[in-house]
Amino acid sequence: MVIPLNKIETGRKARVVWIASEDAMAVRLKDLGFAPEEEVSCVLEGKKGGMRAYLVRNAVIGIRNSNAGEIFVRPVEEC
Repeated sequence: MVIPLNKIETGRKARVVWIASEDAMAVRLKDLGFAPEEEVSCVLEGKKGGMRAYLVRNAVIGIRNSNAGEIFVRPVEEC
């Protein structure tokens, strides 16, 4: 099942499938590590809900929920 990144639960891991942003934002997100097949996890959600922090490539990156909604991921099934 593929879902927007901003819909994964805090602490849950997912793998990037595609980015639906316009070209300039898609390039920026890929530069930050949100590239296809990259594993990401949500580590923190802002109190007002406008931003979230994600662990990607051993770095914590904060992005707006609107941008995270343009990144589509497949949740990683953990055994």
